[in-house]
Amino acid sequence: MAVDDVSAAAKARANDLLAYGQRQVDRVVSPPTRQKAYDHVQGLATEKPVLFSFIACQLALSLAPLLLFTGFAATTIAVSLISAFLFSIFWIGIATLFLVPTLFITFGIALLLWAWGAATFFAGRWIYDNFPISFDSDGKVVANSGGKRIIFEKKDDDGTDFDIKAEAAEVKE
Repeated sequence: MAVDDVSAAAKARANDLLAYGQRQVDRVVSPPTRQKAYDHVQGLATEKPVLFSFIACQLALSLAPLLLFTGFAATTIAVSLISAFLFSIFWIGIATLFLVPTLFITFGIALLLWAWGAATFFAGRWIYDNFPISFDSDGKVVANSGGKRIIFEKKDDDGTDFDIKAEAAEVKE
């Protein structure tokens, strides 16, 4: 009795598997198209049996090596792609170990340079706004001191000696 139950269960499972396979084949190739192909093969076998038997013999003996080679090629490609991916991920990880500290260092240097430039700018602007020395359109140094305007000119071209050129009594601004 137990053997009959196991046999019946195996047959039911095989029928379910066959039905599943048939549904998958029907999804790929519709039944009318498949029936048309069966009719062509049967017509070739009926009309030219020698040619059909040659093709069937070649297909029967060559199909296994062709499928094995195709499987080998697909597996080789898959393994090589997975290996290349893993190799790339490994070396990208190693490179990241160098990149992150480098970015911290460059960020720090860039921050220091920016802070230095900003401090220089703000200090220069403060000095420009608060000190009474400026340049006129001719490039002469003009000092505003106590309501008087003093203009300095160079005596010689090396820029080391200045001479007081003019003094204005009152400056109104």
